[in-house]
Amino acid sequence: MAGKAEYKNQWQKENCDRVNLTLPKGRKAELQAYAAAAGESLNGFIGRAINEAMARDGAGEPQEAAGAAAVAGGISLPPDALEAAQQAAERTGEAVGEFLARAVETQAKRDGNSLKLGINPVTGDKLDSKGGADHE
Repeated sequence: MAGKAEYKNQWQKENCDRVNLTLPKGRKAELQAYAAAAGESLNGFIGRAINEAMARDGAGEPQEAAGAAAVAGGISLPPDALEAAQQAAERTGEAVGEFLARAVETQAKRDGNSLKLGINPVTGDKLDSKGGADHE
């Protein structure tokens, strides 16, 4: 597993800035519980909160303000999915955000084709003439 950890550490070193945040005792646990209840990591929650505050204050997305491409639009991914996206992006020579945008666009097209064929793209079930699941 050292290979995965080394890869992750190297990727973070090359692609991320680190910020040291100091909070009053007990606040970290409170924020972690809040983030977990929303299905986010603490880091993802803090990043989203910053993005939302900047958008609300008219600064645009932080990545736009810094002149860099937005990465995943602030969407939180499970660690395994993020790692898979990072590895796939590296293999294709893309930034993670570019890879994810392309992956979403490709899947949306596939889903559209499935729907045109009368197939639910999530379940594979045949759809009835009204676009709902066929319950035969």
